[in-house]
Amino acid sequence: MNRRRLCVIGLDCAAPELVFEQLTPRLPNLSGLMRRGRWGRLQSTDPPITVPAWVSMASGLDPGQLGLYGFRNRPDHSYAPLALASAQGVGVPRLWDMASQAGLCSAVLGLPLTWPASAVRGAMVAGFPLPENADGLTWPRSLGPRLERWGGGPYIVDVPDFRRADRAALAQTVRTMVQRRFAVARGLWRLYDPDLLWLVEMGTDRMHHAFWRHHDPLHRLHQPGSPLAGAIASHYEDLDAQIGLLLAELPPETLVLVVSDHGARRLEGGLCINQWLLERGLLRLRVEPAEGAPLAPAMIDWPRTKVWSDGGYYARIFCNVAGREPQGAVDPAAYDAFLAELRAELEAMPGPDGRPLGNRVVDPRQAYAAVNGAAPDLLLYPGDLAWRAIGQVWPRGGPLFVQDNDSGPDDANHAPEGLFIAAPAAGQALAQAGRQHHGATLYDVCPTACSWLGLDPPAKGRGRPWPWLDQLDRPRGR
Repeated sequence: MNRRRLCVIGLDCAAPELVFEQLTPRLPNLSGLMRRGRWGRLQSTDPPITVPAWVSMASGLDPGQLGLYGFRNRPDHSYAPLALASAQGVGVPRLWDMASQAGLCSAVLGLPLTWPASAVRGAMVAGFPLPENADGLTWPRSLGPRLERWGGGPYIVDVPDFRRADRAALAQTVRTMVQRRFAVARGLWRLYDPDLLWLVEMGTDRMHHAFWRHHDPLHRLHQPGSPLAGAIASHYEDLDAQIGLLLAELPPETLVLVVSDHGARRLEGGLCINQWLLERGLLRLRVEPAEGAPLAPAMIDWPRTKVWSDGGYYARIFCNVAGREPQGAVDPAAYDAFLAELRAELEAMPGPDGRPLGNRVVDPRQAYAAVNGAAPDLLLYPGDLAWRAIGQVWPRGGPLFVQDNDSGPDDANHAPEGLFIAAPAAGQALAQAGRQHHGATLYDVCPTACSWLGLDPPAKGRGRPWPWLDQLDRPRGR
């Protein structure tokens, strides 16, 4: 039997409505994969954000099992600042680790939360986030000089300060980043001849955040006739062309999975969640700021504070529980009742027009198979992610809703569904080709990949292999 090989093409934030509907005729390579394979929407993690979503996709475990709830996490139940996540804190095997243990070769490129690059049977080029000019980009280290040769210029991990960059320059930087990343992917395929190639391109996420107002006529800041109106469509065309070049390198029977960690949606504005808590007396400050300022632990009057939050694509709600936190103000015996009351208030919150904002609140104890680490007590999706959470505080009477993002100009937020396409690289179609598969989750990707490669599925994994791949013979080794 032919050797089974797998190529996973990750497109961070790729939106199913763009690939499957609006732009389909302009994407011949992705459309070809859809015709000879299966495709559909891919339910993301809670929260639907790059970290932890890619780690969950590669491990089959949910954020609670991982103890990984975002880019920054509480190191413990003290009032220490949030700590930046890194690969060293993952602590569970991911697909390439499973493949290496089974003697298979992997090439891993640009996966978020892989810095510093770790030993793998094959090669790894670390992905965002990583410190500027950081060591540990590649494993083996000797791989580093090849990246520039393959890409025709310096390898670009990510676009710096993409929210504030000049838009025309940003689009060109993203285009260059895409071209060089896929050139490196082709170089890795030729050099290592891997059983598994998994790459992730971040440019789609950056383009959505920067250009969604120009693309979406329903966006509150849409500018009809904008010269940037075609920027997102052009980006997807560039991606499709690069995918075509990569497919041409693969043996026809290689299984290709195109996946995104979440989708995108237009952003209406920001909910000042800490200001809302402040107005209700749930958050107390030692001294009010003279103007809007980020909330820092040193500002908080902890013995009188019951709840605080951080800001971002969503809000993590932390309770200050007596006996758990050093200066807790919530009675543990009343914790469940307090949390239920807080959740009801959050869900009933009116928006700036007086109508319900449509908040969605997630309880980690209900959402996850386990809750490890210093988890949030609740996750808040303002307006079901139509609004972003703003962590700043103002003096009493300050704004509850703002139009601007506190981390820089932003057009889009994340949507809870990404996408997947599964098909052979070329030639013969899968059984039931061209049909949409419903009910897929991000957790299914790892066990599906394991099934294809003949690996044991992840222990305690949340997902299941997609059933239409069960019709295929399992691999019998290399």
